[in-house]
Amino acid sequence: MKRLAGAALVLTLVLAGCGGEENQAEKDLDKINNQIGDLENKIKNLKSENDQLEKNIQIKEEELQKLQETERSGQTGGSDTSEDESSEEEDPEP
Repeated sequence: MKRLAGAALVLTLVLAGCGGEENQAEKDLDKINNQIGDLENKIKNLKSENDQLEKNIQIKEEELQKLQETERSGQTGGSDTSEDESSEEEDPEP
């Protein structure tokens, strides 16, 4: 009888110990799930920032292209004027 009571006590203690481990495992799992949620939010924010940066880059590239086209059209149309001005600087009047 004492052996049976002792075995029951040991079994109860083992089960209680396992129950504590489950609680700790559940806490650890909740902590990990919260960290995953935080990381997912950070990823979403970074993707949003990245999208905005890509849009800004595209806008700047379009502005640069327009400026380059304006510069090219200004050089072809206004090249006579710039050559006249440069020749005047090279040959000062006596």
